Amino acid sequence: MTFDDKLNELISEVEVPDELSPANIAKMLKANNAQSKMETEHRNIKSASSFSAQRRTIIMRTAAAAAACAVFAVGMIAFNERNKDDGNIEEQIDYAAVSPDSYDDLYNIYTGIYLDGDETTPVDDTSVDIDDLAPEESLTDASDYDLSRIGDDRIAGADIVKTDGSCLYIIKDKKLFIVSLETMEIIAEIDNQLVPPIEMYIRDNTLILVSKESQDIQIVRGSESSNGSEGSSDNISTTASTVPAEDADSDSDADSYSVSSSPQTVDTESVSRTNTVIDIYDISDKTNPTHTTEYKQNGNCISSKMVNGVLYTVTGYSNYRITPLDKNTDLDSFVPAFYINGEKNYVAAEDVIVPGKASNTDYSVISAIDLNAGENNINVKAVLGSGKNVYCSADTLYLVGTEKDINGADCSTITSFDLSPSGELKYKAGGTVAGKVINQHSLNEYDSSFRLAASVSDENGKSVSIYIFDDALNVINSAAQLLNGYDCTSVRFEGNYASFYSDNELLLILDMSSNPPMQSQSIAASSAFLYDYSESKILGFGKGSDGLSLTMYSSENGLMCHNIVFASEDSASSKALTDRRALLVDKENSVIGVPAYSHNEFGTKNMYYIFSYDDENGFTQNGVIEYIDIDDSGIFERAVISSGNLYIIGKTRVVSVQLSDMKVTKMFEF
Repeated sequence: MTFDDKLNELISEVEVPDELSPANIAKMLKANNAQSKMETEHRNIKSASSFSAQRRTIIMRTAAAAAACAVFAVGMIAFNERNKDDGNIEEQIDYAAVSPDSYDDLYNIYTGIYLDGDETTPVDDTSVDIDDLAPEESLTDASDYDLSRIGDDRIAGADIVKTDGSCLYIIKDKKLFIVSLETMEIIAEIDNQLVPPIEMYIRDNTLILVSKESQDIQIVRGSESSNGSEGSSDNISTTASTVPAEDADSDSDADSYSVSSSPQTVDTESVSRTNTVIDIYDISDKTNPTHTTEYKQNGNCISSKMVNGVLYTVTGYSNYRITPLDKNTDLDSFVPAFYINGEKNYVAAEDVIVPGKASNTDYSVISAIDLNAGENNINVKAVLGSGKNVYCSADTLYLVGTEKDINGADCSTITSFDLSPSGELKYKAGGTVAGKVINQHSLNEYDSSFRLAASVSDENGKSVSIYIFDDALNVINSAAQLLNGYDCTSVRFEGNYASFYSDNELLLILDMSSNPPMQSQSIAASSAFLYDYSESKILGFGKGSDGLSLTMYSSENGLMCHNIVFASEDSASSKALTDRRALLVDKENSVIGVPAYSHNEFGTKNMYYIFSYDDENGFTQNGVIEYIDIDDSGIFERAVISSGNLYIIGKTRVVSVQLSDMKVTKMFEF
């Protein structure tokens, strides 16, 4: 049965009473029993071709009213001392994802969303660029809140510093430096000023650089063409982007387009289009890296993660429309593209997922590059609609965006994909809950459950809701009306605990192991970041009035086991207070490394503290490495351990320290 027939059957069979009109749904939800729950069915429905955008909009609105029958309320309420008002979590909505059969299908779906949203001009590119963020906001870093933090070697995160045991790989000043650990000398560098590296991965003899590329393109502004966007899309050109305009520079890297003649005056504007670039190098010879593959996809990088030798990259793609939509539009106006060694491809229509609540024409593009295959085995999917937050575990990738519910309130739409060892991306499930996901830090998978924190604005004011989902994205535990009236800017999950922050102030810690989640009274408010240290311990790092501190907690009850305060200078601070990757937690070598710095009359004092930990004695400070610099350019940012040596990396120097006696053996200055 086609999508068209299925929706017609749905509309004809379901009689929607007045009680289920959009205006009455909210009232109905509040009257429902707080513990009631209906089974939701997650479907991947194939749409049929040749239905108009206007008709699809009417059908979707009617189907949305019928789908109200599947709305259910979850009323698990968490107590916390800051807010003792009861509240219910409402509206987990049945989720039907559409996967079109053809580009004609996709065009009609796309224009239905486009016209319904009254988007008469290209959308401004609101994708968050990791190169423009402060370290604590790095979107790629955000997905480090997963199994890679607790020793699962199937997952690797990108970083600006890596080691393979024989060399250090350092991204500095938009270049990649390869430094020999034996001689502490630069033996090679990669310098591409046009596409400078942002972060990297190392796997065996393979180096993967993640970069961004900007292209200037011409966009035609103005009202929709007189040809009409509601007509048939039979004339969509799949090759328009490969045909340069007559006055185009044939040597230009930017895409060029021929604009058909029209009685209207055509206004053009030059805008920048961003692509995310993956460059793969063979580093069998460290002194001579050999470039083997260039892959790029449309959009700014939101997140990347390597799982079981497969590199997953997610980009946010907007502000891409070349001309106003009409029946003669080309694919570049509504389909994302990707490139393999310069060859351009479009995401196949059947590989585009359209969430049931999609309300804007941004795309999230997801690629999987199988580095185990030894060839260009690349799988690409796209999700239509906002999806700026990503979390990747060992077997599932979650994409979370913000849409509007039938009452115009924010809701979070989740799309999950199964990850296979061969890099195949397969749609898994979808779900929608009330509230706007706070940020990418506020996503997590733990003990086979997905967790999400959302900001909710309603008649009671602004508050935070926590949701815990099963594998099919059904809510199985939740808490609502948390921190009512507070401006919660971030929620971070670690183990069984969720930490709520307003900027750098810790507001609340919730124990997620209880049902419903309850406030934890034990973990200290001085712990700005929590790390899973072992199955029984959680490490906290923060700053108090006495200085920087490390605290070890029991993961079972949150009680403090041991604490140590250090770097007590009044001006002492640390990169690790804003970038969790700056703190080194190496359980194999029982090493915890903390960068620190302070300012005095002589300049900047740069320090690196090395601790060990055991359950009986707690924290032991094994050493501290200190340098005085005239400014703060030498602040330590990272450290790695290899063959019994600790390598501390800043922007001006690399220091090698023997762990056995804490002696500096070598130093390299850039």
